[in-house]
This record gives sequence, structure tokens and C-alpha cells, in this order.
Amino acid sequence: MLKRMFVFTVLLIGTLLLVNQVVIPHVRRSRGHDELRHLCLQKGREVIARAIAAHGGFEVWKNKIDASFRLHDEWNSLGGAAFAGWLDLWPERDVETRQYYLLRRNAGRIEMDTEAGHHVWGYSDFHPWALVNGRIDAKNLSRAKFTVPMINYLFELPYKFLDPGAFPEFVNEIKHGHRIYDRVRVTLGLNAGNYPPNEYVADFDQATGRLAHLEYTVREKMPSCVTFRADFENYRQIDGLWIPAQINFRLTEPLIDLPLHAWRISDVRFNTGASKKFFTLAEARLADAGAP
Repeated sequence: MLKRMFVFTVLLIGTLLLVNQVVIPHVRRSRGHDELRHLCLQKGREVIARAIAAHGGFEVWKNKIDASFRLHDEWNSLGGAAFAGWLDLWPERDVETRQYYLLRRNAGRIEMDTEAGHHVWGYSDFHPWALVNGRIDAKNLSRAKFTVPMINYLFELPYKFLDPGAFPEFVNEIKHGHRIYDRVRVTLGLNAGNYPPNEYVADFDQATGRLAHLEYTVREKMPSCVTFRADFENYRQIDGLWIPAQINFRLTEPLIDLPLHAWRISDVRFNTGASKKFFTLAEARLADAGAP
């Protein structure tokens, strides 16, 4: 009997020591981690909200139904010549395009002319399509599937960072040159956004509040260890919103910092009256059939 009581007492003491030394500290650390993450998420949302205000404000943005603009994509660098084929965005390396998007509706359309003829690419309700000279263009369907929603997503930043399912988490303050930025890491849930990468690291200029740099991966095109950076430059105010006139893209990982290509954005127009039908394959084929 005494032996059993002794064994029971030893086990009880051992259990209490385990709880005190291992379980309780782990619970405290977990609570501390949860509280810290909650604070970082709260501050991250505050940074994004300030950025949206600096870009023109959410109310102004909500009043924009559609957008249209010219986009010239230049791949003139040595890095661009090497990576253009791997990223495979266009039928040719340098292109001049007209872009159309229904904002917040996952619908886009791109028109361009190349040596092969007149291309029209579309994306509506997560379904891509591609035409060349009015005929179905199976060769460029995968390009349209990636390129149209990708440009749509980047054009709608930073507003997309407050979509349902997006988690903007403040990281720290960083310094580039003589400017200070708020760095926010944004992870996306299954129902947020339509662009392949599921994580972004965004730097917001404290002086202007606007998006300055964005690091991301392109998981559909490259391994996750390959990281790219977009630098948003030459902002102009157009119809109440601040829009970058140029976005420079670089390869940042692994090992090297290599310039790749640049977007030149011009002739930006909002609320052109484009309907949902304009972004469908049937409408594009009908328009091409009626063209002279």
C-alpha cells in the first residue's frame, strides 16, 4: 500500500513539474504569439488603409466601374532577353497593347498587333480565351490565362490587399536610400484575388503613403525560390486616383538583382461604358467578323 502511494506521489509530482515547466510556458508563448500576430495584422490593415487613402480613397475607387489604358511592355535588358521566353507573357518580346478591365469583376481584355496579326485575349469568370485574326488561337490560350488576370490584379493594387481572405501583416520599417517605408506581408486565402502568387511583400513610402515596391513569386512560371520585384514609379493623378506611369520589374532571388522588363502605362480612362459582354469570346468574334 505504501509502495503504491509512493509511486502515485512520484508520478503526481512529475506530472506537475511537466505542466509547470513545459505546458504552461508553451501556452504562454502561444498566447503571446497570437497577440503579436493580431497586433501585426491590425497595423498591417492600418498601413493598407492609409495607402488606399493616399491612392485616392476607397469611395473614389468604388465609383470606377471599368478601366482602359495603353501598356507598352519593354524587355530591352540582358535579363529581359534571357527571361522573356521563360515567363512567356506575350507572342513577341516587346508589345504595345490596349487593356480593358471590369474592376473588381475578374474580367479583362487585351488587344495587340504582332507579326502574326491582330490578337484579342480575354478573361471572364475565370475562363480565358484567345483570338488571332478572328480565329480561335489555341497557341496563346495559356498566355491569356496568365497575363490578363495578372495585369488586372496589379492594376487594382493596393485596393486588392483588403479583399476578403487577404491578410496584410505589418513586418517592420525599412530604409531604401533616403526614404523610409512600411513593409507589409500579404498572404491570400483561397477566395482572394486571381493572380497566381499567394504571398506579397509590399513597401509603402511613408512620405506619400503610396505603394513603392512589391516582391512576389510567380508559382505558375517559376520555382518558389525565384523572387521578383516590381517598382511603381512616376505616379500621376487621373480622375481622382494616383496611377503609376511606369512599373519596373526585376529578378531579386536567387543570388542576383537583375533588371527584366518595364511597363509604360498611358492614356488611362475610367468608366468607358464597357459591358460584361465586351469581355466574352462570343462578343469578340462578332466584333472581328464585322470589322472591315
